[in-house]
Amino acid sequence: MYVLLTTYPNKPRELKKFILWLVKSGLAACVQRVNYVKSYYMREGEMKQEEEKVLLIKCAKDHKEKIEKHFSANHPYEIPEMIWLHPEEVNDAYKAWVKNTGKKK
Repeated sequence: MYVLLTTYPNKPRELKKFILWLVKSGLAACVQRVNYVKSYYMREGEMKQEEEKVLLIKCAKDHKEKIEKHFSANHPYEIPEMIWLHPEEVNDAYKAWVKNTGKKK
């Protein structure tokens, strides 16, 4: 099981479409959206700030590469943030649910 920590611009319609595709496609078992963070960063020698949403995307190991490809093709940022967390301690029932998401029965 993996958890992807990422951000997305504060564009509600685009973000909802992005999230729904991840879940409906079966690549993500669950996506949690955390509202309104403000990011500060340097870009091309200038201080920038952006209002964003934080996403926590839970997925099976088998879907990690497909999600990365989807981000590269569909995320609005040129370099999307993709911080992969691989928790070692996850309760068995939840881990099984995530692993089986997207599998045909």
